[in-house]
Amino acid sequence: MNSEHETATAPPETAGFDVREFARTAHGNHRGTLDLGPLADEPLDAESVRLVRALRDMERATLHRVRDLLVTATHKDARVTAFLTTWMFERFWIADALDAVLDASPAARELPPSAGPARRVLAERRERRGPVARSLVAGVTGTQIVAEHVTTGLVDEWIAQAAYRRLAGVSSAMASIVTPVVEIKQRHIRFLAEEAERRLRGSARARRITRRALRRTAWPLGSVDRSQHERTFFERQVFGDRSGRAEARRIRAMVAALPGIRPGVASIVESRLLP
Repeated sequence: MNSEHETATAPPETAGFDVREFARTAHGNHRGTLDLGPLADEPLDAESVRLVRALRDMERATLHRVRDLLVTATHKDARVTAFLTTWMFERFWIADALDAVLDASPAARELPPSAGPARRVLAERRERRGPVARSLVAGVTGTQIVAEHVTTGLVDEWIAQAAYRRLAGVSSAMASIVTPVVEIKQRHIRFLAEEAERRLRGSARARRITRRALRRTAWPLGSVDRSQHERTFFERQVFGDRSGRAEARRIRAMVAALPGIRPGVASIVESRLLP
């Protein structure tokens, strides 16, 4: 039997992550529980507010990411698409919570525009393909592209986690807002980590496709469409100092620990996080 088809889906009874429970306990609107009052006593500075905006934009981009995923063989995997439905719902409401933080922050009114010329990197040209081109390429790749999608999604969540940790360290007010968000996203990481581990272990072709994607991807996902100055700001703010470089090394180590992902590929991921 073709190993590509053997590893396409996981029987529900063997899967550690309960997708039905995930959907049943999805987290929606956070505005009723957000404690924004302390932001008046501990207002965010301009750079922290700009990071909130960057994270809000990352969470908002989920619909476009799912669109790109669903023109590939990923849409045939019932387990992954069931996860994506709830994942998209939860990220929408996380973006809404970050909007509330921006509304409560006077410094948000003085932020520079986020629009501007994009960074042009030859290795990232693959990321600029539209849905039609993605669909044609994915048709050749087949079901093993699911391994690429869950692995790049996992790395992206690790990067977002580092950014949220940076925000939580700004003040106790932000820590109380960010902590529930990190807990929600930890479930996303758990699902993606389980799927990436299983799919990479199950197929040499999946490992090869995923290594190629990791070498070429603009981080965080969707950055290829963002302005050069916003990408540089995110890299500097999250990974630019000593603790940030430690976060980048941590991500490199986690990428290198994935089945079949070579240390050289992990080092490329790390290098592309740094300003």
